[in-house]
Amino acid sequence: MNVNVNVNNNGNSNSNTSSNYLRAGSRSAVNAHSWMGSNGLGGGGGSAYVSVDQPYPTTIQGLAVEGVIAQTVRTPFTAFRREMRRVVIQAVCIDDRQSPHPASQVRPDREIGEDYNGELYRCLAGTWLQATIADYDGNISFDNGTTLTCRKHESLWFGEGGQLVCRPEKPERDCNERSLLRRYGAGVKILTMYREEEYTEYREEQVQSAGVITGTITLDGGVGGRVF
Repeated sequence: MNVNVNVNNNGNSNSNTSSNYLRAGSRSAVNAHSWMGSNGLGGGGGSAYVSVDQPYPTTIQGLAVEGVIAQTVRTPFTAFRREMRRVVIQAVCIDDRQSPHPASQVRPDREIGEDYNGELYRCLAGTWLQATIADYDGNISFDNGTTLTCRKHESLWFGEGGQLVCRPEKPERDCNERSLLRRYGAGVKILTMYREEEYTEYREEQVQSAGVITGTITLDGGVGGRVF
């Protein structure tokens, strides 16, 4: 530490004191000056400088922190949906020469209720049934219809929750189909179909699991370092 003091009052005096520097991880120096003249005026001032060594950063490798990790996962599952469709149907019988003939209605009703379960159309022996199915909105049109073709000795059935299928025809006496045509003629059927479809759906679930997060952290000493 160095201290210098100068005083002048109709005379001169000088004092100088020195001491060795003290080190304890820091350095300091203080200088002070004061003076006073014979006219009674005086002045003073001082300054200070402090320097603190900046610590070296410390790096911690392989830091591991245990915790609970939450994740959202999509789990697939099988679901079913039922589709309702209002349709109109017409049917013909195709012979071996690919010529169409009117199919025989089993009952004369045009509107078929949802509780009905049985045959709708039949064909003469040696022919097979072909039905055209179209959406019905109050007007009958088969322009955009789809075709359902049965094999020989099969009739068109409706029932079992709104299903329209081909099934082996019920045994009947000979000429039964001709008798039905004479009695009911050719005609269309309007009914409500239901179709059950299987599809894959997804649900979101929160899954929690224990995990360890590893990494590196660097410590730079925080606030401080050099002070002026």
